[in-house]
Amino acid sequence: MERFRYIALDASGSRVEGHLDGASPAEVRWMLLERGLRPESVVPRAEAAPGEGPLSGLLALRSARSVHIELTLRQLAVMLRSGLTLLSSIETIIEQPPSRQSGLVYEKIRRSLENGSAFAEALAEHACFPKSAVALIAMGEESGNLDLVLERSAQTMEARRRSRSATLTALFYPAFTFVFAIAICIYMVLEVIPPMKKALVSMGRSLPPMTQSLLDISDFFSEWGLTLGIVLVAALVSFVATYLWPPGRLALDRFFLRLPLIGTILRTGATALFSRSMATLLSSGIPLVEALRILAGVHRNRYLSAVIDSARRRILEGGTLAGSLDRPHSFTPMMLKMVAVGEASGNLDESLEHIADFHDERLQALIKRLSALLEPAVVILVGGLVGYVYIAFFVGLYGSM
Repeated sequence: MERFRYIALDASGSRVEGHLDGASPAEVRWMLLERGLRPESVVPRAEAAPGEGPLSGLLALRSARSVHIELTLRQLAVMLRSGLTLLSSIETIIEQPPSRQSGLVYEKIRRSLENGSAFAEALAEHACFPKSAVALIAMGEESGNLDLVLERSAQTMEARRRSRSATLTALFYPAFTFVFAIAICIYMVLEVIPPMKKALVSMGRSLPPMTQSLLDISDFFSEWGLTLGIVLVAALVSFVATYLWPPGRLALDRFFLRLPLIGTILRTGATALFSRSMATLLSSGIPLVEALRILAGVHRNRYLSAVIDSARRRILEGGTLAGSLDRPHSFTPMMLKMVAVGEASGNLDESLEHIADFHDERLQALIKRLSALLEPAVVILVGGLVGYVYIAFFVGLYGSM
């Protein structure tokens, strides 16, 4: 037997707290129900109940991770297929959540359900559930296929997370390379070249052009380094301010899509995300116009969101999906052609699934290609900087003897 702490509601709706001994949380819940109490929370006495404790406020500020939400949606689907009610399934997740944050989320969802909210409405209150998943679940509640749409929602979230993770991984490497090269340059200018300069100047002889150019570069950065640092910080602040300004964000997002290779990676990842999400929404019975409205809020790239929203308006005016999405530097031409074929044949959702699979594979290939190009570039860049400094030093040293 173990001692559990419970929070329950009596017949009048008043909250009751206390402790009971039982073999499991489920047994304690049955004991409370037999007493005419409606259990809200049952946890071991040694643990704090979800949402309690000094760190609960900080935990509430953190959003549950997508991978944990995906797992809970799959758990709900399995339990619903097994005959459990939705509320009982949610209580089971609360008792053993994948993380504290997801436990807090489902605790709030349960309270919303007990207050009369629909499941989709309760999910919509939490940013960790994408709009597309909430729309699917709302359709599942209406059609009675909630377990099926929960599984589909989890699959869509997983595909979206993997696509975003792969894209960020591809973009992180060049950014890291650039920062690393700058750090190497700063270190050599501030720590390596000044002692070498003293040693060479102390010889009192004329220096070879290569060595002199190295010392001139060092003098320039020593004199103007602080000014350059201020300019770089100001440029970074300006970039962030521009990115936070809606028109600036739109222009920057469009510019990123035009970049060689990196823009191709972004467009490929966005195409895979759009295709898979649209296929899932359409196959679940959501109308095309409503699906476009949902997906316009899913994409973080503001330019692509504007393209999707514009496509929705053009379809309302009688246009086709393929023609409405045809904008420069947006989705790939292959997707547009296959969407046109899917519209003509009436199998648009199947065509979109094939498009998503192809572009997922294409995205992985592009990431490998980017890594293959950057790895030797890093070696050449860093090796060239270090080699230039030391060759210039030894040329000056032996040329002055």
